Amino acid sequence: MPPLPCPFQVLATQPTLTPRSRPSSDTISLWLRGRNNFMLSVKMARKEEQYNFNILFIKRFWRLHRVFFPGLLSVNTGVFALLLLTSGLEQFLAYRVGIISGKFFNVLGSKNLEEFKSLCILSILIVIGISFTISARVLTTKTLQVGWRQTLCQMLHHLYLSNSNYYRLNVLDGSIDNPDQRISSDVSSLVESYSSIISSLVVTPFTIAYYTWDAYTRAGWIGPTGMYILFVVSTIVNKFLMKPVVQITVERERREGDFRFKHVQVRCNAESLAFHGSASSELTKVNNKLSEVCGVQQKLFNRNFIIDISVNMFAYIGAIASYLVISVPIFAGVYDSLSGAEISQMISENAFVCIYLVSQLTKLVSITGTVASMAGSTHRVCELVERLVKFGKEADLSPSSCTTPPPSSSHQSFDPQSTSSSHPPYSEPSAIETVSIIDTTEEIGDTQQISTLKETLETPIINNALERREMNDVLLEFLWFSLFSPRTASSEPELLIRNLNLKLIKGRNLLIMGPSSSGKSSLLRAVRGLWKPAQGEVIINRELEHRFFFLPQKPFFTNGTLREQINYPLLVVPSLVDRLQDKNILNLLQITGLTGLLDRCGGLDTEPNWAWYDVLSPGEQQRLAFTRLLYHDPVLAVLDEATSAISQDVESRLYECCLERKITLLSVGHRESLKKFHHQVVNLSGENGEWKMEDIVSDKPGDKGASNLNRVWPSAPTLL
Repeated sequence: MPPLPCPFQVLATQPTLTPRSRPSSDTISLWLRGRNNFMLSVKMARKEEQYNFNILFIKRFWRLHRVFFPGLLSVNTGVFALLLLTSGLEQFLAYRVGIISGKFFNVLGSKNLEEFKSLCILSILIVIGISFTISARVLTTKTLQVGWRQTLCQMLHHLYLSNSNYYRLNVLDGSIDNPDQRISSDVSSLVESYSSIISSLVVTPFTIAYYTWDAYTRAGWIGPTGMYILFVVSTIVNKFLMKPVVQITVERERREGDFRFKHVQVRCNAESLAFHGSASSELTKVNNKLSEVCGVQQKLFNRNFIIDISVNMFAYIGAIASYLVISVPIFAGVYDSLSGAEISQMISENAFVCIYLVSQLTKLVSITGTVASMAGSTHRVCELVERLVKFGKEADLSPSSCTTPPPSSSHQSFDPQSTSSSHPPYSEPSAIETVSIIDTTEEIGDTQQISTLKETLETPIINNALERREMNDVLLEFLWFSLFSPRTASSEPELLIRNLNLKLIKGRNLLIMGPSSSGKSSLLRAVRGLWKPAQGEVIINRELEHRFFFLPQKPFFTNGTLREQINYPLLVVPSLVDRLQDKNILNLLQITGLTGLLDRCGGLDTEPNWAWYDVLSPGEQQRLAFTRLLYHDPVLAVLDEATSAISQDVESRLYECCLERKITLLSVGHRESLKKFHHQVVNLSGENGEWKMEDIVSDKPGDKGASNLNRVWPSAPTLL
């Protein structure tokens, strides 16, 4: 489906760097200082931001309407029109009900039996009609609530799950707390509150106008004037009382998210907690989160208690005021010409009109509590939308263009063989896309650290000048690539990789090794586009990128059947399932040693009633992920310690299967046994971004992996 329109427009500008040659140290220094200035402004903005019922709330709330009502002919617009119709009919019938009591006073006072019978029948019909109308209005309100929630959540899902925004928001950014709670709970609270008052906001002004005129015709100018004075006073008082409630509501939602996340943490790590025997410790932590939630919740209720006193007091004052205003014309002799029964009818009808006018005015006042609660949810939801839109703007501003590196560039390449002179390297630049974005969301350290990093990046690296293969065989390439770790609350950015130049060619398997925290997985994140380089380029073959497959150390399993797990990330449409693939899937399960899963799951297409993470061991999870990899049969498999929980014999069987299928491998691992499945290894030192590339020469007797490697890729050149 096409992406939903988003009305939130947030401009984002940031410096970009797309080097054709080695970047200068001045450029790096400028980039580092720019990060400092950007983060300083962000921190100041966050510190000053307040969640209140203010002009910012009005602007954000107004923009949401373009999401709630995406078009004049949309379903939500039609439901809203029906809501207005039922609300208007309800007000008409409510007026008829209100004046019935006065007519009964007149009929009973005059002892007119025939009119009394007719009035009884009319009253029954009106009561039936208003009962049905109120029920229809409530149902329409709930339907509109569901439609709004679906529309707003779909837009948020589109923004959240686009361009890896979920990763950046949860891992790198840190400016938005509990995005999952904002999408689920806060959106639900927002649409529920707004749907309960929207009909009043639209219909009540017209109702007030009518009853104002009616009260004026019955009691003169003093009738509506007295009611409006009461309304203005109550509005001022409630506005003053409502202001702190918005901030407390936001705090409560944040605490609710933290409390829920703590329980999710316990659920997802139940086995680890059981091994640690840490139930008592987690009990204390969970109860602490509960205390924080309950404390803020009680604080909110205490504030609402004061608002409720004000609202209820003005409501009852309005009931008394209706008799005060009608007493003026009565004692002034305006109605001396009426009989006792007619005066009783007039007093009853006037009391209803004035009381209903006050009730309509009071309704606007009484919804202040709802608006206060809704304001907190609105700020939180719109803050999330604006942040995600900003990410999208930054992605749009990132350079994405074809590049043709100059022939004089120096590369550490997988292939030293030159291509034909009639077919120069990168002869089809349209298939190559440059990813080169300066990330301005993390802060680098002080001036001294900038100077140190400048000196580090100025250190020359001498590589052999190697010619390129034809473009179709180039899967990805790093040009003067340098990468820093993101800044966190507990650590400064660290230079992980410095001036990396290499080219990954189809059929040349590369192994990345190094100590922990040396940047192995970080390099894969850059390949995937999750982290941005401080300098340099990552050039990706876009013609083949759709056949790249990433396998993280901790696999992800969605809810669904065994077939869905193997087919992931593609969706399984039951009506389009190719049963001819069943034999292939069964064969892959046999290769990975998971045929027993069929019985445990009840078949390929039966969704189990348990979570995959709770039932499968870490080794089984990695083997099932490998089944997924072999099923998709990619050109390039990017493996991040994807066999760390698997025995070496099973690991060898899985890697040999990849070799037989001619899947190019880019692996991260610690085991020396992995070398026999790769042509070259890049060793990351973990110090100052140093790295070293070496050829892997292994053809020992009985080394089946090396034999298969040479058999499958017999013409693969070795690095000189």
